Amino acid sequence: MLNPADVAVSDLMTRTPITAPPTTSIDAIAELMTQHHISCIPIVDDARRPTGIVTKLDLIECRAAGRTTAREIMMPHAMTLPATATLATAASLMSHEGFHHVLIVDAERALLGVVSTFDIARWVAHQA
Repeated sequence: MLNPADVAVSDLMTRTPITAPPTTSIDAIAELMTQHHISCIPIVDDARRPTGIVTKLDLIECRAAGRTTAREIMMPHAMTLPATATLATAASLMSHEGFHHVLIVDAERALLGVVSTFDIARWVAHQA
């Protein structure tokens, strides 16, 4: 079994994830999640730099509050790591902060991919 400290997050991340700008409606965000069977949408600027993240839980919580755009419901300052970070680092960050997704960025902070708790669980299952 490989040591998680020896595995780069870039080896198991979802590459080129579905993203949206902050002005995207929550209905469009919900449709993207349903259509692509995903549980989060990174919110990015024109340079693909993350400005936040919207999860399924955010959608559930916002419906009753009358919010209408990603900007209004996203968690700003989403957790990010460089592509060279290890699986152990990502898992530790997720566990400590209570998040299910970490955005993977390049040196200019442009989005490269997403690592989720599901990705980590799948990796562990394949190691067994």
